[in-house]
Amino acid sequence: MTGQAEVVDHVFRWETDFDFPWMEGWERNRDAPHERNVVLVIPGRDRRQAVVMADHYDTAYMEDVYEPSSGGDELRAPACGADDNHSATSALLLAAEQLLPLSRGGRLARDVWLVHLTGEEFPGDCLGARALGQALVEGTLRFTAEDGRPRDVSGVQVMGVFVLDMIGHNADRARDVFQIAPGEGCASARLARRAHLANLRWNRLAAELNRAEDRRHAGRALRMKNGPALSPPPLFSHLPLHGEIRVEWEPRSALFNTDGQIFSDVGVPVVLFMENYDINRKGYHDTHDTMENIDLDYCAGLTAIAIETVADAACAAEI
Repeated sequence: MTGQAEVVDHVFRWETDFDFPWMEGWERNRDAPHERNVVLVIPGRDRRQAVVMADHYDTAYMEDVYEPSSGGDELRAPACGADDNHSATSALLLAAEQLLPLSRGGRLARDVWLVHLTGEEFPGDCLGARALGQALVEGTLRFTAEDGRPRDVSGVQVMGVFVLDMIGHNADRARDVFQIAPGEGCASARLARRAHLANLRWNRLAAELNRAEDRRHAGRALRMKNGPALSPPPLFSHLPLHGEIRVEWEPRSALFNTDGQIFSDVGVPVVLFMENYDINRKGYHDTHDTMENIDLDYCAGLTAIAIETVADAACAAEI
């Protein structure tokens, strides 16, 4: 390993085909670049390669606050975003705790970039992913350090991107299922295989831990209600998960509706980790995207699988 981990900004200008003068955010970009992705760069042995683990900040309005047909008054208020997409943001924070020691121990074969992408929803329209993808293709990518100095990473080859988008809602129609959705090409398929193998390792570990005396007869985790007299939940079994590899032409793949599609379109190998997506459920882009719809046990398992996959790709001699 050479260098130290550091938090940097990927600063860029919001460019649009049409004017949006009613948006202060758009107006601020007329004079100078005002948008940014936030990146934690974790160094590996080969600084010329990187694996990306990305989430996003959601800019969607709450449907039941904005839409008059749903009782709204056209207030452009973002959702609380417990699932979309703070569930993934928490996964990136936990990933840092696991990847930084691997970096210090010299075990990362290449850099890892933990990237918090901005403006995924309308009107941003995958704003952060598009800016990052464009800079990668054009070979112009530069970060800005906290002291304002530039970091030229235009020569770094991104070997793969793992996008996490909504990983905390365990759908009722098919419990304990999540999707591993690769982009186009064999390189993306190889990343999906790594994710599948990480899923199998998690399930083996869960089964082993559940054989322990104190968990042998434990059931699923129980949701505990808030109240003045809170007590810890009873011991529960670790949750095995079923990850389905949904290739890009699979109708149930949600890659097309995420930042992952942007990277696939520009030829960057990519895999999407996402819950068993249901666009019509309560808690999606509305006032109910709160902890009331989060399955913490499911989210923890999916987080572990995603982190294991990223670590595996970052430590491998070849991807």
